[in-house]
Amino acid sequence: MEWLNDHWLQLVFVGMYLALLAWHAWLGKQRTSELADFLVGGRRMGGVVIGLSFYATFVSSVTFVGHAGRSYAFGPSWWLICVIVFTTMVLLSWFAIAPRFTTRARELGALTVPDFLGYQFDSTTIRRLAGVVVVIASLAYMVAVYEGATRLLGALLDLDPTLVTIIIFVVVTCYTLAGGFHSVVATDAVQGVILLAGGLLLPVSMVWQKGGLGPLFEAVRDARPDVLSWQPRGELAGDVTTGTLIGLALGVGLKIIVEPRQLSRFYGLANDEELRRGRWVAPVMLFATYLVMLPVGFLAHAFVTPAELGGGTGTSLTDSVIPHLLGPEVSLLGPLAGAFFLTGLVAAAMSSIDSVLLVAASSVDHDVVSPGRDAPNAVSRTRWCVFVLSAVAAGLSLVLDQGITEMSSFSGSLYAACFLPPLIVGLFWNRLGRRAALAAMVTGFVTTLAWFLMKQGGSLGSWRVLHEVYVGVGCSHVVAITMTCLRRGGSR
Repeated sequence: MEWLNDHWLQLVFVGMYLALLAWHAWLGKQRTSELADFLVGGRRMGGVVIGLSFYATFVSSVTFVGHAGRSYAFGPSWWLICVIVFTTMVLLSWFAIAPRFTTRARELGALTVPDFLGYQFDSTTIRRLAGVVVVIASLAYMVAVYEGATRLLGALLDLDPTLVTIIIFVVVTCYTLAGGFHSVVATDAVQGVILLAGGLLLPVSMVWQKGGLGPLFEAVRDARPDVLSWQPRGELAGDVTTGTLIGLALGVGLKIIVEPRQLSRFYGLANDEELRRGRWVAPVMLFATYLVMLPVGFLAHAFVTPAELGGGTGTSLTDSVIPHLLGPEVSLLGPLAGAFFLTGLVAAAMSSIDSVLLVAASSVDHDVVSPGRDAPNAVSRTRWCVFVLSAVAAGLSLVLDQGITEMSSFSGSLYAACFLPPLIVGLFWNRLGRRAALAAMVTGFVTTLAWFLMKQGGSLGSWRVLHEVYVGVGCSHVVAITMTCLRRGGSR
């Protein structure tokens, strides 16, 4: 009873949000009759709603916990790098890649990124391998999102992490199962607005509590004089370099142009006019969110010390910054703002997990298990895959102890290393052949995974500062370009 008295306002806000999810799930189910409806909304969606969905899909609890928390150790350099890298990538995605990609996808009749690659290179092997990459990278990312959401919601609602994970699993799995792409995109559009507003709450509250921007910066300097430096240094930053920070940001940012959950949004656009109508929505909203949200980490020095976070360095410390600010120790937000922010956090988690689930599940059945076979029960099989993958990701998030930003960045690095050559280079350079594309994907997958595992195991020595995105992307492109030039275009 006491718990209900303490959290009733938060439960009201979340309850209204869950009712909206249920409504969208019901509408989506009514509009879903075949696989194209379930996966891409029948290609009948408007540009603005797709733009909002694109933004909400990328911004997640990884943003609110991992990325914002990282600037507690790295300072303004992490903030500036993320804003520049992510904004550049989303502009490239909508203005350079989307026009050609959507046209080609319609010509091929593609529903997923793996089947796009399979049709493009006339190769079932490439399609199946791409599907495997999607599943592995999706699981890595979902683990990060589950972990971020569990930390935040657990701190705000004072609930056991396992219970929070189960609640998120049940809710997001149910409405994704019911309505597919229709319910995911409709919910994402609402979530996008909530996320943008929620992202403004923490920095505004910080300025308000300290009596202005000047006193806030003064308090930050008093707590840690070097934190506002543009060069990461000090024991909190560890052995990080600017190149490492750019690698982390690229590992996440490159997902915007190659990750299936982002590219799948373009499949749903009704026509080129809708693409032009919605192309500014995602870039503007993403730029605004990262501009105001990421400084929360280094500004948090005015409110919490490393000792209060448990001491130490690395992800175990930085991933605790935002939950600590929202918890009872600091209670940065009041009851009403806190309840709204909680709704934003729920939206952040849901908007990312649902999209990843949909593309991963479709890859399992549509591309890995039965490529080219559109049986009458394809929707039912894909729904089963949604359930299984969501359960696996939720379970892994409870047993793995990896950093939120690191897992998200690894996922993006895997996508970039495997998909940049065949998908993006191949889209603009028609000399890239089937064998070169396949070799580049295999090389990118093996080198990225091997480098990540060796780095985690501490066997790279001083080379561990080199992020896996550089290794994987570099090797896959060298293989793709070398094989193409040697074979003079090769044979598809």
